Amino acid sequence: MLYDKLWPGLLAEITVTAVSVPGNRFTLEGHDVVIVAMGHTDTDESAVLHLPDLGLVVAGDAVHNGVHQILGESAAAGRDGWRGAIDTAESLGPRWVVARHKNRELDDDAGRVIAQTRQYLADADKLLKENSTALGFFNDMLTHYPERRLGAAVLWVGTKSLYANTGDPVQDALAGWVTP
Repeated sequence: MLYDKLWPGLLAEITVTAVSVPGNRFTLEGHDVVIVAMGHTDTDESAVLHLPDLGLVVAGDAVHNGVHQILGESAAAGRDGWRGAIDTAESLGPRWVVARHKNRELDDDAGRVIAQTRQYLADADKLLKENSTALGFFNDMLTHYPERRLGAAVLWVGTKSLYANTGDPVQDALAGWVTP
């Protein structure tokens, strides 16, 4: 939906036939893979794949590793759902978490990745309360995270969405992408 509004006609129309996975689990190369619903993370209806015998969570959008997090879609609902998703991922007891949004120079240590994702949200909430403008928040986040963190453009887009406040969650999410 977002991409159709940003770039009408860019994506080819395709028919996708979805099939459910019985019991939300399947086996891949001898390993059980469990699909775990996460709810809202950086977008709605996120899920992770848990491979219990490997101590692995393939985290999709639930956790980020060394990149600025995509905050734009949390403007209306806040970030509590995302915190709950992080708690759920942590409760699976992984040793390793593979994030979709990742600085490839970093390892996949679950404790570090989960803690840093959680801290980023806490810092964002704190700085949102302290800043009345998008530019102030953006600059404070960059100052707060001076280490090499990928995705400053994504931070800016999300920041613009957070400060759009149109009352329409779709318009607010789009605001970071389409307004000057």
